[in-house]
Order: sequence, then C-alpha cells, then structure tokens
Amino acid sequence: MAAMFYDGFLIISIWFISAIILVALNNGEEINGRAFQLFLYFEAGLFYTYFWHFKGQTLGMQVWKIRTINDTGEILTLSECVVRVFFATFSLVVMGLGYVWILFDPEKLAWHDRASGTRVIYLGKDAYKTVSDPSDD
Repeated sequence: MAAMFYDGFLIISIWFISAIILVALNNGEEINGRAFQLFLYFEAGLFYTYFWHFKGQTLGMQVWKIRTINDTGEILTLSECVVRVFFATFSLVVMGLGYVWILFDPEKLAWHDRASGTRVIYLGKDAYKTVSDPSDD
C-alpha cells in the first residue's frame, strides 16, 4: 500500500502535466467529462504497465524493495499487465475488498494477482546493495 501511495504522487504529477497540455491545446478552456476521466484512467494504467513490463517494479516499489512477477518468476507480459490493471481497478472499486483479500488468502495474493497470474515479492533488505571492490580501499 505504501508503494501505491508513492506512485500516486507520481501519477497525480503526470495528470497535472497532461491536464495543462490539454487545456493549452483547447485554447484555455477547461476539460472535463467522461472522456477526460477515461483518459486519466488509461494514463495511470500506462504508467503501471510501462514499469511492470519493462522494469518489473514502479518507482514506489523500488523504494519498498518489492517487485511484481508472473507465476514463472519473470517480468510481466503486456497482457498480464493489462489484466492486472483492470482487476486492480475492480479490487479497489468494490471498497478495496480485492486488496483486503490478501489477509485471508493462503498465498497472500489479491484478486488482481489471482486473475493475472502475478504476485508481488519482497526483494530483501539488501536488494540494491552493491558489492564494493576491495581495490577501491
């Protein structure tokens, strides 16, 4: 949840930039409505899809040393990302029950983990520690 909170700040920043660009392109007129909301939703989905597919983790996930992998232990495919984003949205829309499910699931998987065949793993406390070269001393 903390990683999602961190990523939320990044997504809001991206939304601000997008909204500024869209308003500028619309001659300063405000932009609203379902089409704009859908645009913002797809933009957030693209954020997660990009990071999960190409990096295995979002910037918030890097801070908390967690990574999203599929059932074979590899970085997610595009289709797994799309399914995960869709079902994560569903998990959130139903009052967060898909996330609360982690507390009851024997494998600690949320609904979107089950639906997409993915999981979040902890990389360990020294996940990004580099080994220093003895000749550097």
